[in-house]
Amino acid sequence: MRNRIVLFFAIASACAFVAAQASPCPEGHPVTGDLGIEYLLCVGGSCSVNLRTDRGYVHDFSTEPRIRGLEEGGPSSGKLHNGDVLIAVDGALITTREGGRRLANLTPGKPVNLRVRRGGQEIDVTVVPRSGCNMPRLMVLGGSGVTPVLQKTPATPKTPQTSRTPETPRTPMPPSPAVDFGMEIDCGNCGWRRDADDETYFYTSRAPLVLSVVAGGPAERAGLRPGDVLLKVADRPFPSRMAGELLGKLRPDQPVTLEVGRGGSLRTVQIVPRSAEPRRQRF
Repeated sequence: MRNRIVLFFAIASACAFVAAQASPCPEGHPVTGDLGIEYLLCVGGSCSVNLRTDRGYVHDFSTEPRIRGLEEGGPSSGKLHNGDVLIAVDGALITTREGGRRLANLTPGKPVNLRVRRGGQEIDVTVVPRSGCNMPRLMVLGGSGVTPVLQKTPATPKTPQTSRTPETPRTPMPPSPAVDFGMEIDCGNCGWRRDADDETYFYTSRAPLVLSVVAGGPAERAGLRPGDVLLKVADRPFPSRMAGELLGKLRPDQPVTLEVGRGGSLRTVQIVPRSAEPRRQRF
């Protein structure tokens, strides 16, 4: 299974937890309940999977992820569909800490109820996890026209008011890039975050691998191809915080150089990112 992202860096993610005992899973991840979900798509939000904490592994979703990869013949085959939007796990909203924790810590053989949105309807699906590694990869799509669903709030009827009442605080939008490169990348444990100064930056555990380019997009015009490895942006190496901060500060139509590895050779290309407005749906 490969980590995936859809640019401006649409995104893939897996991190390691060193278990006390030897594990057959990658990077020492413990064996747990596995649904056979290969990767999840996070649209316009801040998402992370397989995060190691002092209490074990967790997933974190600010928006409801979409299922975009199912193992053929796996536990979810024939029950979940590609494109299903995951809403809740055993009654806990996936956008809450508890929902992410439950999805990351399934018990083999114990049925789990997943509420998904499919074709405009919400349905409940029961899946029996098998024993496995449960390490879904993550694809993050920035700049989508889809509004992130952070919380379901029923509409409140309007009533006459004689005095002004305090407004309900708005839910802060998750970090997302301002530009779009028009390519899909595999970048390990990666995603968009905000720092203490509320600045958006991109983090990655390794040099991104180009999986595909959008026809007519900035990456194709710059001559990038599937299989290229992004080594540097404006002389800032991947993976580094400097590279991530620069990507977060880029603006549409601002040229930037990329150092790329291709077939054992190095080349430098100039790419001109476009706007990641709602109509633009890729990194």
